[in-house]
Amino acid sequence: MKAKKSNIFKKLDEMRSAILDLGCARKLLAQINSMDLSGYDDQGLRNMSAELRHRANSGAKPEDLLVQAFALVREAAARTLGMRPFDVQMLAGIALHYGALVEMQTGEGKTLAATAPVYLNSLYGKGVHVLTFNDYLAKRDALWMGPLYDFLGVRACYIQEGMSADLRRKAYASDITYLTAKESGFDYLRSFLAMSPYDLVQRPFNYAIVDEADSILIDEARIPLVIAGKVEKAHGIDPVRMAEVIGGLVPGKDYDLDEYLVLSGAKKAKGVKKEGAADVRLVFPGNCSIRCYRLELYFKHKSHDEAKKYCAYAAIWEILK
Repeated sequence: MKAKKSNIFKKLDEMRSAILDLGCARKLLAQINSMDLSGYDDQGLRNMSAELRHRANSGAKPEDLLVQAFALVREAAARTLGMRPFDVQMLAGIALHYGALVEMQTGEGKTLAATAPVYLNSLYGKGVHVLTFNDYLAKRDALWMGPLYDFLGVRACYIQEGMSADLRRKAYASDITYLTAKESGFDYLRSFLAMSPYDLVQRPFNYAIVDEADSILIDEARIPLVIAGKVEKAHGIDPVRMAEVIGGLVPGKDYDLDEYLVLSGAKKAKGVKKEGAADVRLVFPGNCSIRCYRLELYFKHKSHDEAKKYCAYAAIWEILK
């Protein structure tokens, strides 16, 4: 019991240390409130935003830009949307930036509160995702907050179910992308089925804010995302050519070798001793794998061309069986 108790208290201490320090957040809020940007004209605010982007691209950390970026969003929101974020909304934005969970009631301005951390992290040009609960909210929030982002010189887009790959690619390439967690998940899964880099629509992940986190991370998380489709038969594959392609791959770079996989019912070639017919598996990124016999075993017992042929058949055995 003592060991269990100590583990529980240790876990509580870890959770307590992960909670945002409101004292530090209030100090940041005080600095934001001290920046009065009402005296700047619209062009002056746009120039300030461009300067922040330049600093971000020059290596400045988000924490170094936070105060000015949040103050800029507050003033720009008042001018473009007619809504000036309250102190509690700015505190919520600070908490979101630092990765904390924020609970706000319906009507307290969650969408507006998220714009400050979204804008701050979009300055680095690596993309920001705002994951919503449904397509309606994704489109509504992107169009609603769009004038604010346009004013500050960053571009916001949204993704809907049924959109083409070209439109998705353009949306993901924008500074800010509003979409559902489901659409993002399916696009991620489709990336493992891509046959060329052009088929990819997403870029490397950078920063995301999850709206309705309890629904998305708990309720929706119980429903698996599954992609099902018709698999074409591998007719007309030249086994020798396949062997040449596989032979040109670099271990550790193009694939990893799983030598501990034992395949039930695996066939072995003539002339190869039973103990030498062990299978290996080439594991590619995304856990895609090809079953393959050890190449060197065949070269001991077969001619060069025949060995390559056997290796190729072994490599594509999983596809053709």
